[in-house]
Amino acid sequence: MITINNLRIVKILALLLATTSSLYTHNGLTTRNAKKRRLAVLFEKQQLYDYEGGDSVQSRRGFLSTTVGVTTALLLIYQQAPALAEEGGPICIIGANGKTGSECVGACLARGIQVVATSRGGEYTQGGPYDADISKKLLQRKPCDVTIPSTVDSAILKSRAVIFAASASKAGGTASAVDNVGLVNVAKACINQKIPHLVIVSSGAVTKPDSPVYKFLNLFGNIMAEKIKGEDAVRELYKNQASGCTYTVIRPGGLTIEEGRGVGALELNQGDTKSGRISRADVASICVESTNYPQLTGGATFECYDADTAKPLKTVGVSNILKQKTKADDDQVFINGKERRGSTFREIFT
Repeated sequence: MITINNLRIVKILALLLATTSSLYTHNGLTTRNAKKRRLAVLFEKQQLYDYEGGDSVQSRRGFLSTTVGVTTALLLIYQQAPALAEEGGPICIIGANGKTGSECVGACLARGIQVVATSRGGEYTQGGPYDADISKKLLQRKPCDVTIPSTVDSAILKSRAVIFAASASKAGGTASAVDNVGLVNVAKACINQKIPHLVIVSSGAVTKPDSPVYKFLNLFGNIMAEKIKGEDAVRELYKNQASGCTYTVIRPGGLTIEEGRGVGALELNQGDTKSGRISRADVASICVESTNYPQLTGGATFECYDADTAKPLKTVGVSNILKQKTKADDDQVFINGKERRGSTFREIFT
């Protein structure tokens, strides 16, 4: 008998086959357009790290080939069919009163998605230009302190996805308590409650301790070192569970408070060798939209930034401060071969 879950699997399979049928292999990389070096599938590409002598050494598999990607996707879809949290539930934002967290709340409301805005005190203070009736219908407020697991459990209950946008602050806790242990507390709760998707807002350059960006940001409470510890702990947790839940790690470049430019202005990447600037509004859109495409973003870690601000890590800090742009016809433009662009989120994730 064909059940609803089976029909969903068939539909996703058809989508995957339709998407991958237009891909071809160039220089060992699966691409849509060799000239722009667009890679095929941002799926199930965990970035693994080994620590030797206190340094983070990244061992990257890169993107999987189309065939392996589709096969892995089907296996995960098969696992996801049973007993996940309700798909129609809200998206829970951890750290909703922060600048990026509040943008995530707004991104949900703009899309008509039910959202739970959490903070330590249970108040959502950021507000925004939202229609009062829409906010009343879609927005809930709950207390959540990531250092206290019991508050996490109640905050994320029956959510269809959780976005972790919390970070260290004077009032909220140290980088170790929030960006590392707090993130692990949230991940454990998501797995225990079978929340389908955990999205984590991390940081570009987090695996490059010798880069200027890492060195500067890490001055603030060792935050970069704690972020990568938290990332790695989450990967380990999800690697050893069979509930069908998944996660996505998003590593933004230098964050701005400018208006979002939209998906067409963005570039995704992997390998943590390239970054740029990006508005918090666009980061929020990536977070929310990634929950709509778990077959593409599940198990993936990627960087994001405005395509016209892209620079190698060694120079991106100065470039961001000076608000420089990258010229499209510049022969010296740095390309690592893992750039991804698109006019829609489905395309940029594919």
